[in-house]
Amino acid sequence: MGDCIIESSQNKVVKQIVALQKRKEREKRRLFIAEGERFVGEIPKEWEVDMVATSERFALQHPSLLQSLEMKCPVYVVKEEVFSILSDTQTPQGILAVCRQKSEDIQEFFSKEAPFVILAEELQDPGNLGTLIRTADAAGAHGVILTKGSVDVYNPKVLRSTMGSIFHLPIIQDIDLVELIGFLKQQDITILAAHLQGAVYPYEIDMRTGIMLMVGNEARGLSAFAAEQAHLRIKIPMIGPAESLNVAMAAGILLYEVVRQRLKV
Repeated sequence: MGDCIIESSQNKVVKQIVALQKRKEREKRRLFIAEGERFVGEIPKEWEVDMVATSERFALQHPSLLQSLEMKCPVYVVKEEVFSILSDTQTPQGILAVCRQKSEDIQEFFSKEAPFVILAEELQDPGNLGTLIRTADAAGAHGVILTKGSVDVYNPKVLRSTMGSIFHLPIIQDIDLVELIGFLKQQDITILAAHLQGAVYPYEIDMRTGIMLMVGNEARGLSAFAAEQAHLRIKIPMIGPAESLNVAMAAGILLYEVVRQRLKV
């Protein structure tokens, strides 16, 4: 950490971090930002971290934390006004980490015994995606797949909504659905599509075998192609007059039906 405090927004380190606020730069450099004391604290020891930046105030208040972080990567202290430029929140906590994105292998997702994976097709809302990832993590899913056209999993709002679950389960984004379906047809995986015109309820299906659950876009639901590829279209019973459920809520119900069935094994 040293005694040098970064005072200028034109500093090279500051510019590198600010650039990561754009998806294109995150994808190019394979990096993302974890912001906040709790979020940084969730980073597993084995996860690659390029650097940590803290505000001057945070550094003074948490010297032992920064000493431990210095053993893993460079730690930069910046003036409060400079940190506000780096932060994506209105009330910055004063610490962020620049983390390395992990590369996942789609075959690994389905190599487990009775794999349990959820796919989201063109999900747009960061809060919905973050909640889905957090719920999938809690339900013990083996992975989350996002098709092309979905919101970036490393979007700061998505990351905050995951509450650290981004570090706990494999996620692959920008998957071509046609190619994925072609791959799955060679595997012993049951594809289940959440659909308003579903023929069966989730509790009528055996979810203890290898499955991939598919949920769709907030406004349109699943595409016709995705729905047609499913072995079964499933529906969630709705007793009240609501026409549909929030996609993250629907995903949660389906994920926990899998949990319910597998806990009975």
